[in-house]
Amino acid sequence: MSNKEIYRDDPDSRVANMELVLDEAETKIVNGINELVDSLITPFIDNEDWSRIAEWNFDSVYGSMYRHDEMCNASLDKTKEELKKAVYNDVGTEITKGKLASLTFKIKVQSLNCRRSGLIVDTLENKYKEIFKKSYVPKSKRGSVTDKVYVDKAEKDMMLAEAKKLVGNG
Repeated sequence: MSNKEIYRDDPDSRVANMELVLDEAETKIVNGINELVDSLITPFIDNEDWSRIAEWNFDSVYGSMYRHDEMCNASLDKTKEELKKAVYNDVGTEITKGKLASLTFKIKVQSLNCRRSGLIVDTLENKYKEIFKKSYVPKSKRGSVTDKVYVDKAEKDMMLAEAKKLVGNG
């Protein structure tokens, strides 16, 4: 039965329909993310000249999806707090059935969205482990390409001079 055949415009049906669509899309999401990484990043991993750039490209993809996931979860947490306050402040007349229904619906929908965004981040983390043979560490917690560990001062100065030329300051 297609999701169009069972669609009804009431909150429970809408949430059920959204969950059905997500259930049906999960495999496609995982396959799509893996294909994206396999096409744009993996071909460059084994080449010494490209490997660092490939990892930076992964950082860009992961970073945007991670931030999206964080925002989805923060929004869900905010809505849960709204619901807690509304229930706490209710004295029997102030909180309406509509407000409860609205916040409950919003939480269910946001939970599904968090499930989707979390799946994307988890898939990227698993793919990272597969191609780089290590767990993902956010860029901010890794050493820079110009840290003392990687290059000495003379090499760093040469890189800075070359960088200035490339951006037109040298």
